[in-house]
Amino acid sequence: MLRSAEVMHLVARRAAEFGVEVDGRTRFRMKAAVARKDDIVRGIHRSIHSALEGRSERIDFLRGEARFLNDHEVDTGDQRLSFENAIVATGARRAVPPIPGLDSIDTLDNRSALLLDEVPESLVVIGGGYVGIEFAQMYARFGSRVTLLGRNEQLAPSEDTELADLLADYLREDGIDVRTGASVTAVRADGTSKVVSAQIADESHDFQAKAVLLAAGRVGNTDRLELASAGVTTGKKGFIEVDEQLRTSQPHIWAIGDVKGGWMFTHVATYDGPIAALNAVKHHGKSTDYRIVPRTVFSDPTLASVGLTEAEARDQGIDVTVGSVPVNGARAKAIGERRGKLKAVVDSTNGEILGFHILAPHGDDLVHEAVAAMQSGGTIDRISKSIHVHPTLSEMVKAAARAAK
Repeated sequence: MLRSAEVMHLVARRAAEFGVEVDGRTRFRMKAAVARKDDIVRGIHRSIHSALEGRSERIDFLRGEARFLNDHEVDTGDQRLSFENAIVATGARRAVPPIPGLDSIDTLDNRSALLLDEVPESLVVIGGGYVGIEFAQMYARFGSRVTLLGRNEQLAPSEDTELADLLADYLREDGIDVRTGASVTAVRADGTSKVVSAQIADESHDFQAKAVLLAAGRVGNTDRLELASAGVTTGKKGFIEVDEQLRTSQPHIWAIGDVKGGWMFTHVATYDGPIAALNAVKHHGKSTDYRIVPRTVFSDPTLASVGLTEAEARDQGIDVTVGSVPVNGARAKAIGERRGKLKAVVDSTNGEILGFHILAPHGDDLVHEAVAAMQSGGTIDRISKSIHVHPTLSEMVKAAARAAK
């Protein structure tokens, strides 16, 4: 869906820049984009199930809503199953904050917002994190009039402040009304529209729209699992507490992915899976290491990062050198994408890469050069002294590395 928004934006607003003339009106067809998305998702699901069914080991698929009866039995609704070991992978869902009036209106979330038949004329997005940013830009490019309300003083509050602020400016260039430091105080219906009230800098503001998308955090999908019956404890927001081996408070039950909180990314869940499986089935005692987890906001330009921000490193008392370069390489000029900046955060005493932060086209791909270099305490020389193809976007990663020398 983000790709559909990118194509719409390129054709509708920038085609002439590349010598392409578009006669007549450019229209976006939501149903066609959703159908394309659904077809891709079905293909992915088929591939996963085919790969599992094709394995020599026996895997039985059961469909139902499972709940623990005790620490060695579950009820699926149709039958009672006993187990020696178990892995919980039930994921997370959107959090619903205690905003007055919120339960009186229909709201969209990251799932239902991908199933609409029509683009809403106007949209208020509550939440300035990854989901809020991505959906705000996507729907703005589809044609909605979008307001984005972020509770924190910066968008993507866990990311580099300078890059997050730059991204906020780029979203405004897309026509999005971006408000940070916005605490939503109430929601109400007004005819066929909704009104979201927010406190911003000691002033109350009302934002009216046809639709509201709630992206204000996540909670664990654990409330109907009867975990207490199995002796499994949960912490804040219903997330299951695990140790470094992904073992819960019950030593023969493990938890993986979003249901345990922390970094809630698909790539973290796929990292967790083999570790928990080997520990549960083979008793390998493997431990997780989340020190080098890449993260991405799939905005345009993409905000991607790994490791510590400059502020986090300095707060830990580390003497750091920061290499910073604008998105201004030859390839960036050729493709007409020159917004953004790249920053390398390096330990000044030994050259170890502590973090890498990228706001650039295809930043989600570029960041993996830093991820690979950071393994086993890699130094900035791994990037700065390597040969990069010209002209490529990856040359900018090397330029940021050299700037940190």
